[in-house]
Formats: sequence, C-alpha cells, structure tokens
Amino acid sequence: MKQHFPNSIAEIDLNLLKQNIYNINERAGVSKVLAVVKCNAYSHGSTQVARAVRQDVDWFAVANVDEGIELRMNGITKPILVYGVPRYETAAAYQTHNLTATISDLTHFSILMDGTSYHLNFDTGMGRLGFFPDHFQEVRKMAVANQRLICSGIYSHYASADDPGSDFVYEQHHRFKEILSHFPEVPMVHMSNTGAAANYQDLDHFNMIRTGLGMLGYNSGHTVYDWLKPVLTWKTEIAQIRPVKKGVPVSYSSTWIAPEDGYLATLPVGYGDGVPRSISNRLRVSINGEFYSQVGNVTMDMCMIFLGDAKLPPGTGVTLMGGDGWSASEWAKSANTNTHEIVTNLTERISRIYLG
Repeated sequence: MKQHFPNSIAEIDLNLLKQNIYNINERAGVSKVLAVVKCNAYSHGSTQVARAVRQDVDWFAVANVDEGIELRMNGITKPILVYGVPRYETAAAYQTHNLTATISDLTHFSILMDGTSYHLNFDTGMGRLGFFPDHFQEVRKMAVANQRLICSGIYSHYASADDPGSDFVYEQHHRFKEILSHFPEVPMVHMSNTGAAANYQDLDHFNMIRTGLGMLGYNSGHTVYDWLKPVLTWKTEIAQIRPVKKGVPVSYSSTWIAPEDGYLATLPVGYGDGVPRSISNRLRVSINGEFYSQVGNVTMDMCMIFLGDAKLPPGTGVTLMGGDGWSASEWAKSANTNTHEIVTNLTERISRIYLG
C-alpha cells in the first residue's frame, strides 16, 4: 500500500540499472540478456524495473505465474520465463498470458496445455529443482512425445559462481555441456548469472546471461566489483532527539548501555520496514557524511542512533543504505546473511521514487 506520509524513501536510479546490465553483458559477451525481476524485482519494483530495461534485455524471469501476469498487465510484452513449478491450477495462465513454463519433472508434460512454450531445467548441482543429468533419455523421449508443447529453451543454475576459484563451477559446466549434446535442436541455452559472467569469463555462457541482483548493483558473493553500482539509496529523517545519560540502557532487553552522556536520535524505521533485528548494535548510518552507530535492539517501527555530543535537530536527513551510507552488501555482512535477503526484506512501507 502506498504511504501518503512515508517515514522513509528509497530512491532508485534507473540509469544506473541500465548501465549495470550493459557492464554485465560486456563481460559475458553473449547476444541476449534475461532480467530476473522476481519478488518485486528484489523489492525494487518489478513493473518499474521491467519498464525501464525492456529495450535493454530480451527476456524476463519471475518466480511464479502471478508475477508474470502482473508484468503482462502492465504492458511488458517481452518473453517471460516462470521459474516455479507448473500446476493444474496455473496451466491455463501460461497460455492466456503467453508465459514460458519451466519443466523440471516428467509430470509437468501432462499438466501444461497445448501450445505452451517451456524451458527444460536440469539440476547440475544446485540441488533445488530440475532433472538429474542421467535422466536425459527419459526427458528427451517425453519432449519428443509431447510435440503439442513448444520446447524453446534449456537451462541450469550454478551453485557457487558468486566468487572466483570454485572447481564446482567447472564441474557443473561440464555436466551441462554433456546434457546439451543430447538436445542439439533446442534454440535457447542459458546457465550463467552475474557471478559467472564476472568471475568465470573463460566459460561458455551460451545464448543468454541472467541477471537479477547484479543489475541492481550487487554481486551475490563476497567479491565487490566497482563496475556494478547499487541503484537504490534508502533515506529517512530523525524523528526525535533526546539526551541520554551515561549508564542508561536503551531499547528492549537493554542490550546497549550509554558509555557516556550524549544524544540519542530515534529514526522512524525498524524491522517492519526492513531493518533486520539481527543487525542491532552493528549497523552504522550516515548523517551529513558522518557515520553514527545504531544502538539497542531494533524495534518494529523505530531504531535508535547514538550521536555522542552532536545535538542534531529533528528532520535531519539520514542515509540508511546506499549513497554515502553502507551498501546492502555491508548490511548483509553485519547481519550475517546475504544481500538478497537484505534487499528483498525492504517492505512496502518504504516509498519508492524512480530517477532517470
């Protein structure tokens, strides 16, 4: 629900988004790009992101049929791949809205309606969905027997391409190449994500590169690339400031006690907005170019910042993420999670503004 009086704002730079896609594809050297906009484009706004890059990409990917329908209802005409498992309840939607299904089990051939386009998904080591490599004969037989469906692609997914130096990446690549030898007529082949394009440029990236978090400015792993620019900057303002005495505890469970007299700023954001409670007493925010520590347990709607002897007025701007503040990757490291979780947890209470 759109907030009429939002407590915080996320500015999303669409020009940086387009530049990130260009930089990723330049390294992959492939002819096509698939933009992954599942989970509301990792909380960046699937419709707005898709509209901004539809001239720069060839495909989109979503997690489920509903996400694909939303794109179609908002004017997106490029091909859309649905990663999720097809069901009898959703079979008609693939046809009605021209969505491409993923077939990852033999039963899916009988679920989909005549004329539905699909991509085969093989599990080369991700351990999530997909056919096992040694099942290629049964898969091929079913694909040939089901000419009523249209096999328009085949793909797999790397498990450890987010950072360089993984032998398992090459092992998976070899397995996939073996599978492809049995499906020479399938026109679209894709496996590489942003990490594979960045870290393993010696690999065959096939027809198409997939990018989700990468186009938003982040590598999924620990390696940071200066040619990927975070597109989102999350800002708020100080809601209230109050003095705090040395020795006084702050917030639930009294996990922080003031080490000296000073000022405490209360910010109108908490885990209801996307500040994970696990980052309590670890996060640092930027105010006027200076970093200040978040203190005490993060609460649902608010968190506190220790300003020391800086008595800043209410309404002072605060950068929570991006810009001159911590990146989402730094948030993730401090919260002991991954960048995906940090950005996808940014809730609808944050007002989005699109620049460019």
